[in-house]
Amino acid sequence: MRSLIISLNFNPGHVSHMLASYKQCEDLGYESVYYVNKKFVPFLPQKSNLSLFGGDNCPKADLAIFLFPSEKNLPLIWKLKRKGTKIVYIFHEPLAPLSVYKNAGFSAKYLAKLWVIDHISALTVKWSDIVLIPSHKAVKYYEDNSLYKNKNYYYLPLMYSDEREQRHKQLLKKNFSYIGTVAADHSFQEFLEFVEWAVENNRLKAYNFLIATKSEFVVPDSLKNHYRVFIHKGQPMTDEEINRYYASSFAIWNAYARTTQSGVLAKSFMFGTPAIVLRKNMNEFTHDGANVVVIDNNQDKEQIVNALMRIADNIDSFSSECRKEFEKSFYYKVYFMCFLVSFFLSEFLSKNKPNSTCYTY
Repeated sequence: MRSLIISLNFNPGHVSHMLASYKQCEDLGYESVYYVNKKFVPFLPQKSNLSLFGGDNCPKADLAIFLFPSEKNLPLIWKLKRKGTKIVYIFHEPLAPLSVYKNAGFSAKYLAKLWVIDHISALTVKWSDIVLIPSHKAVKYYEDNSLYKNKNYYYLPLMYSDEREQRHKQLLKKNFSYIGTVAADHSFQEFLEFVEWAVENNRLKAYNFLIATKSEFVVPDSLKNHYRVFIHKGQPMTDEEINRYYASSFAIWNAYARTTQSGVLAKSFMFGTPAIVLRKNMNEFTHDGANVVVIDNNQDKEQIVNALMRIADNIDSFSSECRKEFEKSFYYKVYFMCFLVSFFLSEFLSKNKPNSTCYTY
């Protein structure tokens, strides 16, 4: 049996998810093959089975796992289904009401783009045999959106392989970090303003600040070449670079204006790194005082400082709880049998309640 692990739009942040699905399918007895945008090639493990997307060639497979949205997904799904391939779509971001994105600071142009994306996603959902949704909040958005017609959907948290190695454990956790895309709903501006304030007022002087993103942004003059600030911007990062940034952080910025679920949060837990989160975004994976610290206002700089000092003063306990949550909720081996059950028994699963969970074994 062969499985295709598919991602057609390049984003190096997707590699960890792809790797987990690849390994999971291998463990279940499949011949796993990455079927991806050619730009992924330098970022994927060597000696992996790899087929590049493009042209009329479409590999034969028993199972195809689409991990991320793309306008290219629909034609490929149509071709694969004609060959009898079972389609699984991991639907990361069912669309919330547009007012949520408007309140998070998105422009009218971007809201129009979201509307188009939502209708494309609805078709992808409709044509998939199984839809997997990675958080309770995302499940609610799915159920509340009348465009999503596929009733064969299941709750399954984001999956990762364990990429933490011994060398990562030896790194000093000295950075308060923003890792990921610069976006309005990720409250990047609030993070940047906090770093400017902390540097200017010599706060948290035992710690440094890190921004790691492939996005471009204007660096304030006060932060240029400052010895307490490290910035990687404008270029994709390898998985190893990203992992090193997580491992060297004592806390991660996750105080987003809006989030459904966060790959940044899951990966920070992989490396034993707690996060700062907004109270309104608490979910089934976050526990205040254990693996995250909650704040009520991401513009309140003293509140952020207090949250960070709470983490710094109890870093061993926080790190331990983060790892426990990763191993319980995000490690792919926990869900070893889920795809096997879904693939072979989908005709029976479709008769179950639509919000069934893929239970662990």
